[in-house]
Amino acid sequence: MRDAEERAILVALVIKGDFDGCNCFRSYKTLAEKARVDAKTAGRRCREMEQRGILKRQEEHRSKAWLAIPEEQRPVIWEVMIPAEWWSPAQLADINDQRAGLGRPPLTPANRPAIAPAPPKKTRTDKGTKRPKKVDQSSDPGTTSPGGTPGTDSPHPQDSQSPPPGLVVPQPSESPSESPPENTPAVADAVGKGAGGFASAGGRDGAAGETGEAEGGSAASGTKLPGQRKRSPRPATTKTRPRKESPGFELVRAAIPAAVARPGTRLFPGLHRAINDLLDGNAAAGIPRRTPEQVIARINRRWYGEDADTRSAPDYRGCDRCTASGCTAARRDLEAPEGCDRIKNRNSWLSAAILTQDCADPGCEDGQIIGGEACHACRERAEERREAARAVAAASAKLQADTEALATARKAVDEWTAAEAAEENRLRAELGRAGMYGVMLDHRVGQHMAGWRDRNPRPAAPAARGTNERQAVGA
Repeated sequence: MRDAEERAILVALVIKGDFDGCNCFRSYKTLAEKARVDAKTAGRRCREMEQRGILKRQEEHRSKAWLAIPEEQRPVIWEVMIPAEWWSPAQLADINDQRAGLGRPPLTPANRPAIAPAPPKKTRTDKGTKRPKKVDQSSDPGTTSPGGTPGTDSPHPQDSQSPPPGLVVPQPSESPSESPPENTPAVADAVGKGAGGFASAGGRDGAAGETGEAEGGSAASGTKLPGQRKRSPRPATTKTRPRKESPGFELVRAAIPAAVARPGTRLFPGLHRAINDLLDGNAAAGIPRRTPEQVIARINRRWYGEDADTRSAPDYRGCDRCTASGCTAARRDLEAPEGCDRIKNRNSWLSAAILTQDCADPGCEDGQIIGGEACHACRERAEERREAARAVAAASAKLQADTEALATARKAVDEWTAAEAAEENRLRAELGRAGMYGVMLDHRVGQHMAGWRDRNPRPAAPAARGTNERQAVGA
């Protein structure tokens, strides 16, 4: 940082950002209020830090909070370029693991380089210039004032009723050990005067005058006041225990897909807790105990069976609302089958997937009772699904046949109508060339077309629009 003002602006900006320095946005007005500077100064300092590589304008992975702001009021999104070398290798691996879950690229020395030292501070214009001397005062402590009172050369005479001008400092031996906290009334002396209004040494109404003690005292009885200890507003640090690992946890940890958590890195807390629940069992949540092999098989069925590797890729688009930075559509589930199936966070998705139980029996492991035979409830449900699939297939086939029959009927009617119009036009043209017109022409055409319709009957009209489709779906 170049100076304290720049540091205050950066702290006010980064305190609202993400763990990796991204999505730091605040209006210049707010930055100015927090850093106690002018709004134009806040904007100018941010641009100066951008030129020095401390800040960078973020164009991708914009947060939902920023997108919720009206477009004309959106501030600049800054990415604080914390160097990759600033973190330890373990911290950097943990941060990159979290960034991967959010679809962000990993931090490396290439995209987070070291920051150059701050430019030197401007030197004062009066550096090296001696401070002008004030009015000379006598160095002899015994110099007398014009009033004849020893100890000062002040032109103002002293009396017993008013203190001399300026601050009179109490004796060190009589002052409290520490100053009282702010907004606390000053400790009163023996005659009710504040601690900041000590009487002059030797005054008649001073504390020492009433108690008979030596001159210059400020306490009433010579008893020293205890020091006022200020309590820090910072909350106490709470130490947490390391996460418990159930027997067989390391075996399951080694089977976690690398796209979710690379080997050697710590797991997402929710995924860590889900694996422990499966290995130890959770009676409150209705989760029975499983062996490490069963948990590994369950993870593989969820991750690879549901094509999670492809659905969690940054370039995957699960709906028309997906973008490179994320998706705002509802997730696809049993209640919203038309939702987006894109996986935005691999860790949280896998945590929920391995705990999801399709069967009402908590001891069912995807159709097989743990330690027993096949699940009857799953078998019946599978049979019901097959029956439903067959019914849907039959309805679809019937709908297709009805649609084809309807199209054939409509085509036959259209062809007959076109032939009828062509025959009528031919006859009118032929009679017109023979010199027939008017009522006689219409009479002859009507007679001829009546016979033509007897020889060429009209095809049956198709059913009303949508009737066959509704009947097929209802069946």
